[in-house]
Amino acid sequence: MTFNANDFKRAMGQFASGVTVVTTLQGSTPIGVTASSFTSLSLEPPLVLVSLSKKLFTHRVIAENCRFAVNVLGAHQLELGLRFAGMKPDITDRFAGLKTVTAVTGSPIIPDSLAWVDCTLWAMYEGGDHTIFIGEVQALSTSEFDIPLLYHNRLWRRSEALELPTIPLTATLVEVGLRDGLQREDHFIPTAIKAEFATRLADAGLKQIQVTSFVHPQIVPQMADAEALFARLPPRQGVTFSALVLNMKGVERAIAAGVRQVEMGIPASETLAHKNANTTIEAGMTEMAQMVKKAHEHGLRVRAGVQAAFGCAYEGKIDQASVVALARRFLAMGVDELSLADSAGLGNPQQIRRMVQEVLPLAGNIPLILHLHDTRGLGLANLLAALKSGVTMFDTSFGGLGGCPFIPSAKGNVATEDTAHMLHEMGIQTGIDLAQVAALSRQMENLLGKELPAKLHRLV
Repeated sequence: MTFNANDFKRAMGQFASGVTVVTTLQGSTPIGVTASSFTSLSLEPPLVLVSLSKKLFTHRVIAENCRFAVNVLGAHQLELGLRFAGMKPDITDRFAGLKTVTAVTGSPIIPDSLAWVDCTLWAMYEGGDHTIFIGEVQALSTSEFDIPLLYHNRLWRRSEALELPTIPLTATLVEVGLRDGLQREDHFIPTAIKAEFATRLADAGLKQIQVTSFVHPQIVPQMADAEALFARLPPRQGVTFSALVLNMKGVERAIAAGVRQVEMGIPASETLAHKNANTTIEAGMTEMAQMVKKAHEHGLRVRAGVQAAFGCAYEGKIDQASVVALARRFLAMGVDELSLADSAGLGNPQQIRRMVQEVLPLAGNIPLILHLHDTRGLGLANLLAALKSGVTMFDTSFGGLGGCPFIPSAKGNVATEDTAHMLHEMGIQTGIDLAQVAALSRQMENLLGKELPAKLHRLV
């Protein structure tokens, strides 16, 4: 052995709580999987314990060749943790792109791990559906990194020291005021004014602006001018004007109008699915798959997601597993962006955090966007919880306009200017000019003849 007892104690004491990946060889082929549990057992001889499900291929190989290495991952290796946990189904070779080194036993070592131990099999014990492998350590190494990747209660976490930032440097706000904000207003805003607002929102630095929805005009009269509005929008470099669609007819109308990005979704509530689009969740998902395919065939980007993901005004609590399952199905459709909507504003920060930490790893490189309403005054608190969990894109509405016409209790979205102000104060850049957005909110108050719920437009 090339280490002493103190090295072993340091490795085990400092990193035993981290996510671990067990690696070994089948012939010359490296294989690996995350371990169910990992701990040290003895100093003399130096023994470690690893538990693996009997269903795993890695389990069989270790039992046959009697050697393995355990790699403790750091907070910077979240993607590797997901890969070796089998949560990246598009990756068939888990070692692709990794410049592994070979340990004493021949087992591959994952680069940049916090620590690793290389073992020969000392003993193995039955543990129900798992086998407990006891390994005698032949070699080990630790690194200068000291922040482990944690997995607790089915949540992946980047464990961070207190002095390190837990928020991103930039965030993207998607303006939805002209669509979500106006859809339940009785006073019809002329098409020319909507086009002017869209242009001025772009001037204020917003790069993604949802301007209307292609729905039946008798259902949402405020959106009756969808085609006319898009015809008035000037092309803007780096700015995407998008629209909501509820069904295949809406997709076809959007394609004909020259829209380049559409948004769609299905509620995680059967009651809301019926009230919103006169459908069921399953029928809606079937149609969504066809809609995504149609939009992609015509070169449109598609954002799709789960509405009422954090609670329903009619059904109450929504099962998180159901939301995650719907998110998986949308991702399988090949959507370009995935969204989760707190349509009724019933979510709380802890609920948001738990949902995000379930869905964000599944999304991988697909952007995850949160659509938050401020029904109970928790909008910005929920946004901050999502932000600290890794989300950097949010729907907001200038003036705090908004509310689904099929959810009477739902209030407006989190306000664009209030959100941008909070982020700027925290050192997070959005590229948005608060004064310009605030001016638009004041103008909309005059047009609608009522006070809007946002706060910053009265202060800047």
